[in-house]
Amino acid sequence: MVLDTLINKSSSKLCEYLKVRPSKQFTMLDCHDGVPVKPDLDDLITTAEAQKVVDVCVERGANLSLVYSDAHKSEDGFDVHQIRCSYYSVLDCNDDAYLAARAIQFFAPGIPQVYYVGLLAGKNDEENVKATGEGREINRHNFTMEEIEREVNKDVVQRLLKLIDFRNDYPAFDGEFMVYESNDSDIKLGWKKDNKECTLYIDLNTYKSYIEYVNEKDELAIFNI
Repeated sequence: MVLDTLINKSSSKLCEYLKVRPSKQFTMLDCHDGVPVKPDLDDLITTAEAQKVVDVCVERGANLSLVYSDAHKSEDGFDVHQIRCSYYSVLDCNDDAYLAARAIQFFAPGIPQVYYVGLLAGKNDEENVKATGEGREINRHNFTMEEIEREVNKDVVQRLLKLIDFRNDYPAFDGEFMVYESNDSDIKLGWKKDNKECTLYIDLNTYKSYIEYVNEKDELAIFNI
């Protein structure tokens, strides 16, 4: 649903879901097997909406895991089980879009998990897919120590690490979650506990995002993601 939101630049479905989502959960965007589609999104988005996202992902280098049992396909024949890709690649290696996706994940209630390839903003490993013949290897790159040292210093990774620190340390995330009303091209999410409050703003037209929060001096501050 985050991919659907960012690709189509429309927040309405995601914001409505965030109002009724589970309160206790682990949140994730990517994993070693790919981005779940069916049956995970059944009744949340239509087949046509899901197919549009799938098509964009395939154009950006993803491959697919399919549902082979007719009994478990959609009535119209939709059969995509997982989109296999690097999350960074599927967002066209756009740093701002990638950080916006992580910000949504971190503001959603639950305990966020970041897959190691996602932590390093890794790209699709197409060479490993060719070498092994296994489509899942696209998001299972085996980083060397030299690669890790280089990747961790990329601007997008440094920005992600600062966002992770904010999510881990800011006390309002133990409080009340809010989905604020916004235009369809914007996202506004918040947390509040006692005198601490933080609000995430995302412009889906530019993917620029920032957090407005009350700092240790009880002053309003801005964290540009």
